[in-house]
Amino acid sequence: MTLTREHTGKVHWNLLKWVELAEDLRRIKTHVIFFPIGSVEQHGPHLPLGLDYIIADEVSSRACRKLQARSILALKLPPLPFGMSSMWGAYPGTITLSTETLYSVVRDVLHSLWKSGVRLVVIVNGHAGNADLLRVVARDSAEEFEGLTVAVVTVWEIVGDLIKELFQTPFFHADEVETSIALALNLPVGEPPRSASQPSEFRMYSEEWHSLDLTTRPKVYVYSKESSKVVGLGAFGSPFLATKDKGLKLLEEMESRIVKFVTDLLHGLERE
Repeated sequence: MTLTREHTGKVHWNLLKWVELAEDLRRIKTHVIFFPIGSVEQHGPHLPLGLDYIIADEVSSRACRKLQARSILALKLPPLPFGMSSMWGAYPGTITLSTETLYSVVRDVLHSLWKSGVRLVVIVNGHAGNADLLRVVARDSAEEFEGLTVAVVTVWEIVGDLIKELFQTPFFHADEVETSIALALNLPVGEPPRSASQPSEFRMYSEEWHSLDLTTRPKVYVYSKESSKVVGLGAFGSPFLATKDKGLKLLEEMESRIVKFVTDLLHGLERE
């Protein structure tokens, strides 16, 4: 169904009235709801604590507008700012949820959406530390709530090839990649440190077992208590190599690939 003029540009779920939302979801079966999730955690001495959820929220907004231009009802929930950030717990400013709490919150949001008539939710995740749990709660919720489809997209994972092409250093944390994105979003960015730690200082194993190259599939996962550790300033790699232009290219590709994925997924769901 083609969107009418009153739909165009209305992408924020929380700014709609319940009566219009209910009518839209009843009439327009081809719809998608974006659920941005990130973190509030240390991002070195130069980046804002909320960078991960800000990125997820911005990419979701861009994707919604692009999809609506294609006559697809696309709405965005307010972002969930908090995630699983215990690994940075030693740094002031970091706020973390337990696995149980994050699971319950995401599951309850998905349940509420399902009760409202939503049938497709795309969780847009900006924090790598959330990824494992989000896949579990998405799978469990799809099994529990009949007719609900949930996709999980971690923004970094879908642009690993472009990161490898554009950036001189691999993606890790408060690094060249994240600093470039922050510049592209016109966020308050301080002077990037030139004495940032190297990822090898933070890891007990070599690239052979879990490569930081996102185009190389990891082989093993290693866990140890990290919440009491402080690794320098909390920035890694070479954040001083960041540029706004590289960040803009990465943001545009995140948006483009999510739109392409959702369009493909919707076509598949329509065939069922």
